Amino acid sequence: MKDVKIISIDNRGRIVLPLVTRKNLGITTDSQLMLVSDSETKEIRITPVGISREDKPIKFRITMNDEPGSLAKIATIFGDFGISLMWGESIILEKSKTAIWTVLSPSPKNVNMEELRETLIKNGKAINVDILPFE
Repeated sequence: MKDVKIISIDNRGRIVLPLVTRKNLGITTDSQLMLVSDSETKEIRITPVGISREDKPIKFRITMNDEPGSLAKIATIFGDFGISLMWGESIILEKSKTAIWTVLSPSPKNVNMEELRETLIKNGKAINVDILPFE
């Protein structure tokens, strides 16, 4: 069911999500929401994410070869390590040469990040893997 509302921003930049919207989406006071803004299309997307305040998201920025199957290999490695992906965006830097895939994940538990990085490079054929805290 789609719910369309027009809402306003107050002088401190805050918005209020209508009660019916919060109820329909199961959003409560402690819910975590992800905001994605796109300056090119002038769009804002707010999505509930199923993580707690303690599960700080982490950002992976992976440079890879721009060739068929590259993204699938890397996504499979995330699955093999038991890492959930909440959001992702891929950008081609140079057609048929390099691309960057940026993904957000809840901080993985019991995962050796150096082992993950090495596996992404060796088996996923990533060129570079940056693992960054998400702000």
